[in-house]
Amino acid sequence: MTLRRRLFLFVTFLIAVGVPSTAGVFAYVSWRSVLERTERDGTLVAQLLAQSITFIQQVPVAVREIISRDVRTQANIIAHMIQIARQRKVSTLEINQALRNIAANSGIPEIWVTDARGVPVFWSLDDISATIGIDSGLTLRPVFRPLLEGYRFSIFTDLQVRDLDNRELFYGGIAMPDRSGMVLIARQPGRIDQILNSLSLKRMTETVMSGALIDAIWVFDENLKPVIATSVQGIDKSNTLTATERNIVERVVKTSTPASYLESSGLHDVLFGYALLYVAAPIFNAEGLPNGAALMSLPVNMRAELYSLVTISGGLTVVLLLLGMILALPFLNRIVRPLARLAVQTNRLVERDFNADQEMHEELRRVSENRHDEVGSLGGALYSMVTRLKTYIAELKETTAAKERIEGELSAARSIQMGMLPDSFALPDHAECDLHAMLEPAKAVGGDLFDFFLLDERRLFIMIGDVSDKGVPAALFMAVTKTLFSVEAHRDSSSVGRIMERVNAALCKSNPEGMFVTVFAGILDLCTGELIYSDGGHERPFVLRRDGRPDLVEKKRGGLVLGFDPDAIYEEDVIQLTPGEGLVIYTDGVSEAMNAKHEMFMVTRLSEALASVCCKVPARAIIDGVIGSVRAFVGGHPQSDDITLLALRWRGPADASASKTDTASDHGHQESPVEVV
Repeated sequence: MTLRRRLFLFVTFLIAVGVPSTAGVFAYVSWRSVLERTERDGTLVAQLLAQSITFIQQVPVAVREIISRDVRTQANIIAHMIQIARQRKVSTLEINQALRNIAANSGIPEIWVTDARGVPVFWSLDDISATIGIDSGLTLRPVFRPLLEGYRFSIFTDLQVRDLDNRELFYGGIAMPDRSGMVLIARQPGRIDQILNSLSLKRMTETVMSGALIDAIWVFDENLKPVIATSVQGIDKSNTLTATERNIVERVVKTSTPASYLESSGLHDVLFGYALLYVAAPIFNAEGLPNGAALMSLPVNMRAELYSLVTISGGLTVVLLLLGMILALPFLNRIVRPLARLAVQTNRLVERDFNADQEMHEELRRVSENRHDEVGSLGGALYSMVTRLKTYIAELKETTAAKERIEGELSAARSIQMGMLPDSFALPDHAECDLHAMLEPAKAVGGDLFDFFLLDERRLFIMIGDVSDKGVPAALFMAVTKTLFSVEAHRDSSSVGRIMERVNAALCKSNPEGMFVTVFAGILDLCTGELIYSDGGHERPFVLRRDGRPDLVEKKRGGLVLGFDPDAIYEEDVIQLTPGEGLVIYTDGVSEAMNAKHEMFMVTRLSEALASVCCKVPARAIIDGVIGSVRAFVGGHPQSDDITLLALRWRGPADASASKTDTASDHGHQESPVEVV
């Protein structure tokens, strides 16, 4: 698939995905807006409804208080009138007649005036009705005792029912001014009920539902028992509550704050169908404490809004998709066509083995000119690359040739360096000593060195060293050091320490790079096994005892490294070997060999490797065992330093005459070039 088609499909995909996603975000925001608006309006209506219910609950108390005050006022007036009539000695008949007139004019059902015992003395009823009232024992009921006994001056009773005629009346009473009895005035319940009914909860909830989009309204008391349940569908929930309704009502009553809850059967119903939003608000009593809650369920219908939103977003999607395709084609052509031309010229460059022609230069120049964008930068960079590529290829060929020449020279230098080392480990006519050494450079050439040669018929000179640097400089310094030791040892071998001093002075005299070398050198008496040695800052050697135990030389005598101080003094020391014992000398490339975890081989592991070697094996087997342990420890980690080992075993003077013939095959096996890995 071409890049143009991919870009076109990518732009189309972005538009096709982005516009519906944006419409989805708008739909969600719209739904949240409708839900929040419904919740806010529902909470406001619920709070107003709860406050109205609080007011309605307090109205009956206020109405009864007003009626009670009116009745007490009338009773007080009648009490004073009765007292004045008694003082004027008005007859009972006239007083009763006056009470009848007052009752008829004021719409009072009954008026009773009693003595101090509660027995009726005057009344507003006819004789028959009065007889029934007296016989009912109304005035003697306990509710009126506080007036007769002086505990209270006035009273307004609850609804009283007489047993004789089943008449229901409210009574307001007042004590006579002289405490000689009481005056009772009756009120019919119909008037009070008419006032209260006009302010009933049922009517108010129905009024609220008729003026707002509400499915149902419930009013609960402090015990969460439904008091009023009104629904547009006639649902009766006066006796049952769902878990959701109970939880929200309990939370509102407990916290005294409004709460809401969205109930739906799924996301589809919320977005495209019908869901209910429950909103509840607390109801407070006259003391300001919550004594119930009002709960409303409001419908949340997003279908119509989403239909219009989907219609608009769908049309907008189609328009933007077509517009995007129309605008994308020129844009894609401007990007893709130059890239296609660059791709053609790049393929031609590869086919011509990176040998650009004039046509390629002109095409790349035309692509990059008059463009200041990334495509123009790419064309200009490719033009510059093609221009310089020929020069770079020529230089690369020269560099490759020079590198091959250097590698050839290094290979020759490696062969020369290895040729400078002893190529045979056999000591003719001296089977009393078995000797072997190996050198493994870290680079093509290295700075480690070793040497051994006979000074006379009974003395063997051995030495091993490690130059401070690596590579060609170290190899040259190593060659100079080895040559100096050979010359000085043959010139005067009376003292190993003096040989070290003369070599050190010569190295310090001609050492412009400030290099130095660590050296361990010694002269072994092949007849006695005595090794006189001197050390120049080198590693401590191991003495292999006859029982196979490797002993690290604790204290070695000598001096500083060679090539540092021309006036340095080098002392001598002696290692006495018994028949069968040996000596292992090494450079720090062995003890400091490092694995992938950057752990060093260390002298401890070298001692363990020597301990595992049989005490009677020849020198070559000793070196092979140590090198095997080092390679197993290092694994595939690159070698960081030159590795050099020299091992010898002194068989003793007794073996010198008896075992020449027996060891000839061993020496013939050991006569091999220096191992280089």
